[in-house]
Amino acid sequence: MSQRCFGSAKLPQLSPIRSNLPDRAAEALAELLPVLGCGEEAAGLAFGNLADSGIADAAGVAALRLIADEERVHDGLIASLMAGLPPSPDASRLRAISRRFHLELGRGDHIVRLARITALDSAVCLILSRLLRPGAPLSEDPVIAGILRRIARDEAGHVRLTRRLVRDRADEAALVRVGAPVREALAVLLEHAGDAFEALAFDPRWLRIDLARIPAGLYR
Repeated sequence: MSQRCFGSAKLPQLSPIRSNLPDRAAEALAELLPVLGCGEEAAGLAFGNLADSGIADAAGVAALRLIADEERVHDGLIASLMAGLPPSPDASRLRAISRRFHLELGRGDHIVRLARITALDSAVCLILSRLLRPGAPLSEDPVIAGILRRIARDEAGHVRLTRRLVRDRADEAALVRVGAPVREALAVLLEHAGDAFEALAFDPRWLRIDLARIPAGLYR
């Protein structure tokens, strides 16, 4: 079974990145990474496409291409992390669900797609901040924590750029109507891995309480 969500996104042979996580935490991370990896893979393709779409000026195009490059780096890092973890028996199912989710995100015009990406990337930032908070298992492994913090920093930058692009082209209420269903659908998707989140000290209730809601002012 392929470990890729989209056949056009290829990776070179990568070296496994080893961790010192306890067994249950390692198994839980192995369950979640295919979902995160599918998102990074999709994002690399999406930002490359958006850079070619004419949606931005020269500086914006350069920024979109840089983001596409960063997403491909994230994709490779996640693949290397997965190679160093025990295989997850649920990976294929979660990857298939994630693929359908990202195919839906790719529908519509460029502004709609960017608004969805803004909602999604802001959710990724929230998830990673909760997974990496002090005392959580992932925060105790310097290698894993360093990689995930790098991804979180980059994603925060992606939110800033995509938010700027969309808020100049549509009103806030319209953008919220586009972004809100993305957060809700992501929460439903991630509930399939609720046990894995719980093993990593992430309360699955947060998926509904926090993740499923658009933050106030996201599109201002």
